[in-house]
Amino acid sequence: MNFSISDENGIHILKVNLKRATIDYVKEFRELLLDLIETKNIKKIVIDLSEVEFVDSSFLGAVVSGLKKIAANKGDIKISGLQSPVRSMFEITRLYKVFEIFDEIEDALNSF
Repeated sequence: MNFSISDENGIHILKVNLKRATIDYVKEFRELLLDLIETKNIKKIVIDLSEVEFVDSSFLGAVVSGLKKIAANKGDIKISGLQSPVRSMFEITRLYKVFEIFDEIEDALNSF
């Protein structure tokens, strides 16, 4: 399974179980994320990227589109577990200014 979802006291954790989060997986990821936001009306999501060693711009675009959708519903997405190369992509794209990023999933959960 490329993605898994769990619920911690009403906060949904969307774990990306991929080494390389690329355009090959964007459609599946976007559909899953938008289903949580639009269909299930979830307002608090942590995206766990701790397994991801590489992320491309199309995948980051899907994360941003999810944030736009959830923000329109007065919700938020937090990011957790960035490895160094993925953190660099968030810095290059300046997404570290858009998302709250946490090293540990527990810290992300506690930030809501």
